[in-house]
Amino acid sequence: MYMGVQFSVLGPVRLHRQGSEAGAGQPRQCAVLTSLLLRAGRPVSLSKLVEDVWGDEAPPSAIGSVRTYIYRLRQALGEHGESSVHLVDGGYRLRIPADALDLNRFKEKAARAREARGTGDLATAASLLTEGLDMWKGVALAGVPGPFADQQRRVLGELRLACAEEQLACEVERGRYAEAAAELSALLVEHPLRERVCGLLMTALYGAGRQSEALTIYHTTSHLLRQRLGVSPSKELQHVHERILSGRFELPQHTDRPKRAPRTPSPHAPAQLPAALPSLVGRETEEEQVERLVADAEASSSVAICTIGGLAGVGKTAFATTVAHRLADRFPDGQLFADLQGAGPETEPRNPAGVLADFLQTLGVRPEDMPETAHARGLMFRGLLADRRVLIVLDNASNTDQVKHLLPGGPGSMALITSRMQLHALVAAYQALPLTLLPLSQADARSLLARRLGASRTAAEPEAVDRIIRLAGHLPLALANIAARAAYRPQLRLESLADEYEAPEHRTLDAFASEEDQALDVRASLTRSYRLLDTETAALFRDLSACPFPLFAAAQVADLAGRPEKRVRKVLSRLIRAHLVSEVGPGRYSWNRLVAAYAAEQARAGLLDQGELTGW
Repeated sequence: MYMGVQFSVLGPVRLHRQGSEAGAGQPRQCAVLTSLLLRAGRPVSLSKLVEDVWGDEAPPSAIGSVRTYIYRLRQALGEHGESSVHLVDGGYRLRIPADALDLNRFKEKAARAREARGTGDLATAASLLTEGLDMWKGVALAGVPGPFADQQRRVLGELRLACAEEQLACEVERGRYAEAAAELSALLVEHPLRERVCGLLMTALYGAGRQSEALTIYHTTSHLLRQRLGVSPSKELQHVHERILSGRFELPQHTDRPKRAPRTPSPHAPAQLPAALPSLVGRETEEEQVERLVADAEASSSVAICTIGGLAGVGKTAFATTVAHRLADRFPDGQLFADLQGAGPETEPRNPAGVLADFLQTLGVRPEDMPETAHARGLMFRGLLADRRVLIVLDNASNTDQVKHLLPGGPGSMALITSRMQLHALVAAYQALPLTLLPLSQADARSLLARRLGASRTAAEPEAVDRIIRLAGHLPLALANIAARAAYRPQLRLESLADEYEAPEHRTLDAFASEEDQALDVRASLTRSYRLLDTETAALFRDLSACPFPLFAAAQVADLAGRPEKRVRKVLSRLIRAHLVSEVGPGRYSWNRLVAAYAAEQARAGLLDQGELTGW
């Protein structure tokens, strides 16, 4: 590096000599240095330097001040200052190697990134652009006065913004939609009229399964363009909007993802997944998110971890099992499965050490070679998986502590984890993808019944089908329960079946009971979630039965419970974490009709027990 001196303009103007910062001087002295630096070794006349620093308001002493600033700059540059700042033709020229200026190094990285992108190497392009953006320490030429600095600040600001757009475009094309959407959202707030940012954000949101948000962004930007500039969105942005609206939008191809080397499955690879379901209804968006997670993990050589949560009976295990079967060929070294019994009505959650013992034995470890502690077994487990690609399904987890020793450590493997509770710590510490399954939409619920009962039977009685869906609270478990009964009574009209479920004697969860299998019993499933609640939260849950269905406000609950609203909100957050209540707005909540029915049952049971009225 030239004389050990480096110059910085991507932020405040600074110069470093032999690793230490040497003062660049007062603001106008920085303005003189800026004029010399950004003219890339070309001579700058004294009059031009004066114009750059003061514009039309230069005092009579300006030329003398410039000469003083040059003298001080030579001193700041040390022993070679005289030879670096040359006096030429009534002006001055600063000669330094190109890599002595951070702006030049930034431009060099941007040029290499364009080359990499041109060859389809998006990962390298994104990395180089990120490195370049990290060189910026704030607004370019921060605090430097004068018209020249003002002009260059705008030019460099545009250069930085274009680089940020290019970097995020690479991330979108790589399929890193969720990450890119977060950064693009922040960038659009800073530059609300930037149409390329808007288009990239719409693409990222659509790719992340957030179509409605993508359309909202378009309408907001379109409104601002007309309001502030009196123009319509560009043809390119309109095209993105139309393609998303029509559902025919083709996402960019992920051209930089390395192809997976063909692998021959081990002849002894474990295959522990439960039986695959014939079909999965209404979970296409969530399936695509898991697919993208696996692809991103492959591209970045990392572990893929996904948590699957939702209300009891919403189909978490069915979803995890079905997706695991569809991904099985991506993990040729086998699939491991464990029910962690985190919400069993009778049993305790399984100890991680016991689960690891089962996994290790499956992978060929003899009992006599098994370590004693969960920590030691976890180390051995991760060591065995270091060079393998294995899919692990951990069903019914109680908390993060139960699963952290069961996670693979090396790249190429994946863990799918279902739980009735939100696993915040797992998402925070391990960057797991959190998925929440919701009750089915009306269309998806109709599709489920049509597949179970036959399309002709459901098409013949559409109103009865809609009644059944409403009675089942759109919950897959309840719908499957009804469909099973209807399948055994093919001559029964669906209208009559709906009448049976609405009869006074069946207006309880008894209608969705199963004596044969508790896993198919809606009440038993909700009971498992209810038993996870602490005393205070369970009491509030019972009090909620007096709230209007399906929406209620925190203030209403506070009045019913006779407790401060702030405390009620805190307890409601625990019910949200248990997926028994959903927050639909600030201080506003909703819940499923079958959950509401279960809360009413528990409230009646509590009133019968004179020793436990509310628990508050």
